[in-house]
Amino acid sequence: QPSPWIGRDPTAVFAGLPLSSRSPPTLVMTFGSKTVREGERACVWSRDGSARLVDGPRRLFLCLQRLEVLPKHSAGNVEYLEVRRRDGTVIILPGPAARFFDPVEDISVHVREARLIDASEALVVYRHTANKVGEPHVERRVVLGPARFIPSADEWVHEFEWSGVPQDGSKTTYQPKALRFTKLRVIPASAYHNVSEVRTNDDTLITVKLMLFFELRDVEKMLDATNDPIGDFINAASADVIAFCAGVSYETFLNETHRLNELDTFAQLCVRAQHIGYDITKVVFRGFQAGAKLQAMHDNAIQERTRLRLLEETQAQEQRQADAALAAETRRAAQQAELETGQAQQRAQLSMVSVKAQLAERRLQDEAEIERQARAAEQRLAEQQAHSAELLATMREMKAMGVDLTKVLVSQHEAPDKVIKLDTGAAPAAEGKKSLLSAIQLNL
Repeated sequence: QPSPWIGRDPTAVFAGLPLSSRSPPTLVMTFGSKTVREGERACVWSRDGSARLVDGPRRLFLCLQRLEVLPKHSAGNVEYLEVRRRDGTVIILPGPAARFFDPVEDISVHVREARLIDASEALVVYRHTANKVGEPHVERRVVLGPARFIPSADEWVHEFEWSGVPQDGSKTTYQPKALRFTKLRVIPASAYHNVSEVRTNDDTLITVKLMLFFELRDVEKMLDATNDPIGDFINAASADVIAFCAGVSYETFLNETHRLNELDTFAQLCVRAQHIGYDITKVVFRGFQAGAKLQAMHDNAIQERTRLRLLEETQAQEQRQADAALAAETRRAAQQAELETGQAQQRAQLSMVSVKAQLAERRLQDEAEIERQARAAEQRLAEQQAHSAELLATMREMKAMGVDLTKVLVSQHEAPDKVIKLDTGAAPAAEGKKSLLSAIQLNL
């Protein structure tokens, strides 16, 4: 009976199957021919057990021979080929690469994914070597990201088994070896932890809730000093909390919970972290929980304190509002007084300007009146001088004509109100010669 492989494409039979699960197709023929296509490779087995590899394109004539089409394995940029030879060696071919399975030399050819490490991760890799005297030796190195890691044939990657959160547990419970990984994170991280049933010195049981912040500083030191840093942190933090609560009462604990946010309280935790290559950057106290009855009493006390504080804040707010209203009223009165003062000053300044203008106008009027009166007085004086001169000239003429001037003047003023006599003090004139001044009398 002819083989079911005759006339069929062997690669089509395995389409959709993973490469690791493919079995090489075999053609058993008595007489016939077969074509090996370009890009394919086949192994021809003879009856004596010998084999020969044939690369396509090629046309083969088979006589009592078995034809095995060899699968081709290829790896991309983020993959590599792992070839296990029958002599026990392992060949690693980084991608991109391709290789045909060799049934004579190879046991298996597998496509593996390369380990991609980002900037926040690291791999711990071990390698078999020999020391200076030729004895077997194992070396360890740390591969820091970002990198694409493809192990060589004699290398393997360290797998960490740390305490972690179980799949069915909360984020504050930890189980040994629950966290398994190969990529070690070298950036700051955090962990939640509840220290349960801590007893104060007055026999009060409480649960203290913490959040730990830590950062890996020395990978080599961590690998040499511990195999479970998270477990070390949990134990050290629990010891510090137990020591803190053992020295205080419940009331004191309520008043000093702020100390659980200080690194000085967690001396054992900080020392242990430095010993294994870590730094504890911060510890955050997330609160606590007591027994049901004590917690109910504590909640009632908190509610009462909150109510009183809110009442106090409400009253204080009302007082602040009243103070603000009074201050606003005071400012408004001060502004009103300032405005009125300014208006009064403005009116006074306007009145002063008006008075100054009136005084200036009055001064100008007075100066004009004085000037007018001075001109009038000068005019009267000039007229009087002219009249006196004319009168004097007339009297001189009358005297020259022998007229008695005294009688003339007396006749002009028969009843004088006043008589002013001018006495020059001169010697009496000769008889029959009277001086002019001695004869002059002013009749007023």
